Amino acid sequence: MNAPTLPSLLSGLAAGASALTGAPWWLVAPLLLPTTAAAITTLVTTCTAARTEAMRRRHEDALLDKALQAADYTTGLDHIARIRQATTPPTDPAAQTQQPAEPPTPPP
Repeated sequence: MNAPTLPSLLSGLAAGASALTGAPWWLVAPLLLPTTAAAITTLVTTCTAARTEAMRRRHEDALLDKALQAADYTTGLDHIARIRQATTPPTDPAAQTQQPAEPPTPPP
């Protein structure tokens, strides 16, 4: 279905108005109402579609921003973990000594 565009509706409205310039208002009004209603409908539909598209783009941009920030955050955490692993010497479980349950008592 081909929807009429706003410029074509306005040119039709202008042509109809110029053809009926000498006619009484009560004859012109019923003839122009359908064209005016179609023009208003087209205008509302166009504005609504543009607004919906803008909202969708803004939402996608926000999601992409969050995804990029999350990726940077996890990349930073991975880098910190690699640095910590490289700087701390590996611990040998056999080399660890058992701590006594109670501290030794000092001599009298």
